[in-house]
Amino acid sequence: MKRVLFSLLAFVLLVCIVFPSYIGAKEIPGKAGIEASTKSVDGTISAVKKNDWAESEVAFEQFKQQWTKVEGDVREESLSTYGKIKTKMAAVSIALLNQDAEKAEESLQELQLLLSQYIKGQGDGKTPASSKLTLSTYVSLLEETKQTLKDGDLPKAKAQVGQLKSQWLTVEGEVVGQSKVAYNNSEKRLVLLDSYVSSESGLKKAEKTVGHMIADLKPLSNTAYGVWDAALIPIREGLEALLVIGALLTFTKRGQQKRGSQWVWGGTIAGILSSIAIGFLVSYVLSAAAFGQNNFLINGWSGVIASVMLLYVSYWLHRNSNIKRWNAFMTSKTEKALSNGKVISFAVLAFLAVLREGIETVIFLVGMANQMSMNKLLAGMGVGFGILIVIGFLMLKLSVRLPLKPFFLVSSIIVFYLCLKFMGSGIHSLQLAGFLPSTVHDYIPSFSTLSVYPSWYSTLPQLIIVVVAVAAFVIQRVNKNKTTKIQSNQEAI
Repeated sequence: MKRVLFSLLAFVLLVCIVFPSYIGAKEIPGKAGIEASTKSVDGTISAVKKNDWAESEVAFEQFKQQWTKVEGDVREESLSTYGKIKTKMAAVSIALLNQDAEKAEESLQELQLLLSQYIKGQGDGKTPASSKLTLSTYVSLLEETKQTLKDGDLPKAKAQVGQLKSQWLTVEGEVVGQSKVAYNNSEKRLVLLDSYVSSESGLKKAEKTVGHMIADLKPLSNTAYGVWDAALIPIREGLEALLVIGALLTFTKRGQQKRGSQWVWGGTIAGILSSIAIGFLVSYVLSAAAFGQNNFLINGWSGVIASVMLLYVSYWLHRNSNIKRWNAFMTSKTEKALSNGKVISFAVLAFLAVLREGIETVIFLVGMANQMSMNKLLAGMGVGFGILIVIGFLMLKLSVRLPLKPFFLVSSIIVFYLCLKFMGSGIHSLQLAGFLPSTVHDYIPSFSTLSVYPSWYSTLPQLIIVVVAVAAFVIQRVNKNKTTKIQSNQEAI
């Protein structure tokens, strides 16, 4: 009964998050003044390209005078956007003072994009519903970036790629609802783009990569959503978290550890509530673009930490697959519950698994909110979460009834698979956030099923996990064979 109530609570709160996306919004303050100031930025860029430093100083001074008239409105509307604009202005001033053409143009292009986003209502403030970035607009940004790359304008291309990364969270819900393949490819290619535009030599590769993104996303930009599209999001995103929680709950049930189950459910509920709270923050306080980098960081670190914990769980499951060892373990636990450290680790692991997938689910649903009717969205959410609950119930019941050895074998394989995937996708998210360099190597193959990406930053830790797992398996086998031989010799004597 408690599980049903918790599920209903999560559903109701998600509705509260998604509903405001249908509400219209206000006119952006100071819009006319900012539009006028962008012309001065264009003039400064033109002067910098000609290495006319006197003219660039005059043009940028004109921009600063225009900015003074509207900065109060911008600060009131979005303190985050205001701070970013001021930071870029300082960077431009320093570059002009040092007569650093490359840095000046790059900073000016980034400043221009910030101003443009704010004018269109795509800044970090409370984004008007009528101005929210759509997939069609995102494809247009891709086409503009492709033309910039074709023209060989590296500073502008860098700024546009940064914009594509920051705005991705706004449209990813539309993409994943229609094609998981296109979604995975786009996230991979955003990291590739960031790497390619680091130098002139990568412009052609970047242009080709943007072309692939356009080919993937353009057919999806005018597609209407249905009930099943909304239902697939919680099913897809929740299934991996469900596998982790199912394995933990099955273990505690087989061990008759009620306290352990309570900790797993506690971590699960905390993860659900945290995901909903973050979704609330994005819907009411921030724009998706403003939250984008933080979301990547949350996904990244939660994935990496969960992966390390899952590696241990996989090893533990495999180690206890021997019936004698399991019986010995159960005997040692008959008079006391699981240790505090272990039950807390169960709660933390459940929390991280749900948080990682839960935030994605909330953001995806928010992204779909303006693309379909409320009735269809609610119906889709109900169907999706309903199917997820049924799958979880059946998974738990069937896994408890499985014979001991097959249960441990299947569970250890599933958990190890999730360990590899969480590590790869976690580090990939840290690259999208800019926390790790977006260095890529085209000779490394990509496998989206295992979250293998063409970068040693993500692939190397996955290889280390595989080596550690193989080494642990071999050592365990050797020890087992030694024990068997010793027992055989003792019986022979």
